[in-house]
Amino acid sequence: MTGAQQQTDAQRHEISMSVIIPCHNSARTLGLQLEALATQVTPPPFEVIVVDNRSTDSPGAVLEQHRDALLSGGASDVRIVRAEKESGVSYARNAGAADARTERLVFCDADDCVSARWLSDAETLFALAPVFSGSALPTPECAFAQGLSQLRADLDGDGASAPRLEEQEPLAIPILMGGDFGITKDLYLALGGFDQSLPRAGEDNDLAFRARAAGYEPHDSRGMRIAYRQRPPGTAGRATARRAARAHVLLCVRYKVLSGSAYIGRFRLLAATAMLGASAVRMAVDPSHRDIPGLRNRAAGIRGFWEGLLLYAVLRRVPPPRLGVGLRR
Repeated sequence: MTGAQQQTDAQRHEISMSVIIPCHNSARTLGLQLEALATQVTPPPFEVIVVDNRSTDSPGAVLEQHRDALLSGGASDVRIVRAEKESGVSYARNAGAADARTERLVFCDADDCVSARWLSDAETLFALAPVFSGSALPTPECAFAQGLSQLRADLDGDGASAPRLEEQEPLAIPILMGGDFGITKDLYLALGGFDQSLPRAGEDNDLAFRARAAGYEPHDSRGMRIAYRQRPPGTAGRATARRAARAHVLLCVRYKVLSGSAYIGRFRLLAATAMLGASAVRMAVDPSHRDIPGLRNRAAGIRGFWEGLLLYAVLRRVPPPRLGVGLRR
């Protein structure tokens, strides 16, 4: 065995955190996230696992372009995992977790950007709790074109506080940001990982609910920050809002907390529907208040809530859970 091979084996033995990045046709945005991971401040030894979930572009090629920078920046191992049996972020994250070599898992998305101390913040938070969410700065799509330096100035330039945990509001469905959270592998496996019956929306809050039921209340942190990519209103944004609303109803019905929903319970959905109609009338009468894209996005969300109520609360077409799909390699 050569000296270089011995050094590589020693580095892998020291890995203490696994970064899991699910990818589906994300080659255009992945490079910036990898650059952000390669320039971490005092990170613990980590590995990067890019999970290619049926991509038609080349995330593996992007990873290879950043391999040397990641290894120089503190990564002990960098690799791609193919997850092709099914589609969906739940399956992709499970496949990444199954391949992880450490007991501490952190998840981020291929189209966002982590802060300079994202990994060191995660290390601090793991000493406080086995599962937690980071914080997000909503950032317009155009800001990402300005590069990492500007994003870092926005993320870290306001004196972001040291990482600490905060209790969440007592919501019917607890919140966990699937693109910015940490969890121990033991707890992840004990909970069954992500639910593939929720492949595109609601999967993170479902995991949070199961963690709460097991006695592990998810906490928030103002550290472990990301720039969250906001896309302009449009067809894709409306589809996302509609899926998220339907998934929320599904979770509320599945876990029997519909009456406690902040969006549906106590006639809130009826009130929101009436307000949507009032806003439409106001925009028609007074063009100075016209925001058609915003109105369409709100309408898509409300439509999703009503569809969810019909499908899951009235017709009882609640799909059975599919926990752990992808966890067995």
